[in-house]
Amino acid sequence: MKDQRRQGRALHAPAEHAPSLRDAAVVALALAGAAVAVARFDRPACGLRRVPISTALAWRRPPPEPVVLAPFHANSELRVRTSRAALLRDHGDARVHLTSSNSYSEGAVEASLAEYLAATPSGGRANESYYLFGPPTDVRLAKLVASYEFPKCGGAWCAPSNLAASFGVAGRDSGVSYHTHGSGFGEVLHGRKRWLLYAPSAAPPPGHEPDVSTAAWVRDVLPTLPPHRRPRHDCVLGPGEVLYFPPSWWHATLNEDAHTVFVSSFASDQARDEGPAFLGA
Repeated sequence: MKDQRRQGRALHAPAEHAPSLRDAAVVALALAGAAVAVARFDRPACGLRRVPISTALAWRRPPPEPVVLAPFHANSELRVRTSRAALLRDHGDARVHLTSSNSYSEGAVEASLAEYLAATPSGGRANESYYLFGPPTDVRLAKLVASYEFPKCGGAWCAPSNLAASFGVAGRDSGVSYHTHGSGFGEVLHGRKRWLLYAPSAAPPPGHEPDVSTAAWVRDVLPTLPPHRRPRHDCVLGPGEVLYFPPSWWHATLNEDAHTVFVSSFASDQARDEGPAFLGA
């Protein structure tokens, strides 16, 4: 499920408009709010090891366990440019490609970004709820996402030329049902994102149905599970934190704020290790 990797590295692009003071203020408030919320609700119960972002420079191969890399502030400018106000002002007319939020991301509809942001989440089944996540098809929006700075690490598998960025914008209680794929990194630019992770297994997580939303699973299934059947990790991450997710781990996501913006970078796990030559890539 979700095995396809999109190759190709986009070039850095300048802002369509210089960020306004209002944009900067919105981002500052979002960062402060997310920091307080994450500090209050996520630690220490999350259980994920937290290490400095520089730790990834020693990674020649995809590590087997998920880890949080923090602090990470390389995308502060992009954070300003993806506030709700900035997206509506600069990209509201952009056509966006929406896919279902079930385990397979099947089906597709198109809308303008403004129409999508104005829509009320359906709260229905995951195969009937559509979600903005993936490489943008609109040229101007693609240039915006092309300015994303990937986390740096030490192997060919995660060199910038072997990472593909997917851009997401979503509302509260949206998310993608349990699925697996290769390794990569997930960064939240605005809001808070909950990750529920199970170690690799031939069997899916308990109570999982591909078309049941993450919100419904958390509401109806999670409270009924004994401790040993609950997710290995259940973490809420916010701006300034990057989740490294290993290959083949089952995971579902749940966005916890009305304006949640995120980028996931999918790696090429099959790339041959080229060693230190990739440290500065």
